Amino acid sequence: MAKKLVNKIIIVGCGPGSKKFMTGQASQYIKDADVLVGSRRLLSLFSDAEAVKYTLNRNYKQLITRIISLSKNKGVVVLVSGDPGFFSYAKLIVDKAGIENCEVVPGISSVQLAFARIGRTWNDACFMSLHGRTGRLAALIRRVREYEKVAVLTDNSNNMKLIARRLLDEGLKERKVYVCENLSLDKERIREFDVTSLLKVQVKGLNVIIILDEESSE
Repeated sequence: MAKKLVNKIIIVGCGPGSKKFMTGQASQYIKDADVLVGSRRLLSLFSDAEAVKYTLNRNYKQLITRIISLSKNKGVVVLVSGDPGFFSYAKLIVDKAGIENCEVVPGISSVQLAFARIGRTWNDACFMSLHGRTGRLAALIRRVREYEKVAVLTDNSNNMKLIARRLLDEGLKERKVYVCENLSLDKERIREFDVTSLLKVQVKGLNVIIILDEESSE
């Protein structure tokens, strides 16, 4: 255990999927940890680590309390996907433990990689997550009308067909849509569609879609 890990909860951004996209600092903290906390998928990336592992799921409120206690004399590293500042557990942990008791290590988010793959800038984009959320399609439509670029995290419930149907119903059929699957992984796939074609797309799991207004986008 590295001495500097004690009395701090280290929240590490693990990147978009592949360990190759993790920062050197993130990898070092994980190597030095006594305790690793994260989703089953993230913990599986470090199955050879000697640290004690806790799975973060619906028990997150109780586990955060446990994490704070463990960090007093253990090196605790919390794994989050992508970047900790982008739709992760980081805010809950920092709010509960206090930023003075935490260190946040940035990572590459799936949205950053998606924009890089299609060769677009993202400083002027709007970001939204539909992952695990219901009743958000109306908010998505408002953002598509307002912004030239909208990046959306999707899941099996909020799928391409559902989003495409809503875009068509709202008269937004001229938008271009990029569907970015399995970013950074062996089965990565980036595809471009018009909204009508998107109705036929079947994609499972967590993905990123980028909706562009080509008439005004760069």
